[in-house]
Amino acid sequence: MKCAVLGSPIAHSKSPQLHLAGYAFLGLDWSYERIELAKTSLSAFVSKLDKTWAGLSLTMPLKEEALDLADDVDVLARRVGGANTLVRDGERWRAFNTDVLGFSQIFKKQSRLGNVSILGGGATARAALAALEPFDVQVSVYLRSSHRIASIKSAFGESSGRLVIKDWKDRTDSLVDPLLISTTPDGASDDLAEVSGAASSGARTEIFVDALYGNWPTPLARALSERGCQVLSGKTLLVYQAVEQIRLMTHLDFDQQEMESLLFEAVEK
Repeated sequence: MKCAVLGSPIAHSKSPQLHLAGYAFLGLDWSYERIELAKTSLSAFVSKLDKTWAGLSLTMPLKEEALDLADDVDVLARRVGGANTLVRDGERWRAFNTDVLGFSQIFKKQSRLGNVSILGGGATARAALAALEPFDVQVSVYLRSSHRIASIKSAFGESSGRLVIKDWKDRTDSLVDPLLISTTPDGASDDLAEVSGAASSGARTEIFVDALYGNWPTPLARALSERGCQVLSGKTLLVYQAVEQIRLMTHLDFDQQEMESLLFEAVEK
């Protein structure tokens, strides 16, 4: 069977080494490749796939487009307004968002969660919001455009009373919350690096989760790490969400911890 990760840019993606390691662990002789695919091209691409294709991983800029072509959309994918996974089910395609489960794994492994700041409002930010809903935390989201507000509130669901929408120009305020999550494109939050090093006292970031893992560490990740902050790159999220993708695409069950350990080794190769 065939699988692939689609998006643009895609050359940096480590998804192939994760999925192929997972397939080998399960005794499957499956293929998985990277395919460069621009925005609005997903539907045409999927329509040409034959039954040898089992599933697709999706990254920017295809997550929202996936909802329109899927025959069935999982409740989490619908809620966050984006899918990072398409799975073939006979003649149908089902859409899922395993980023939510990936963020959930990250949050569960923290001893405690204080107030949270999120930079950005795209599908990855909304996945983080959905994962944060069960936790009793106040969340501030810094947006560059107001058109994301409705989808951001929808992603946080019934907990929107704990949600504060803030303007992008005020993003330096994000550095006072214990948990900071960046979902912005490469370079968009680099200017915070200098600001983060300037604050020597008072409340400040203790845990930084960056959805990026190419060109790592980012300036902000480096600056926060140097002042003692726990820093998690996008590789952590990538592994956790890939475990669930492999489960969905193969329809096989396996030991969660074994698969996670295997993929953490694979992502560093």
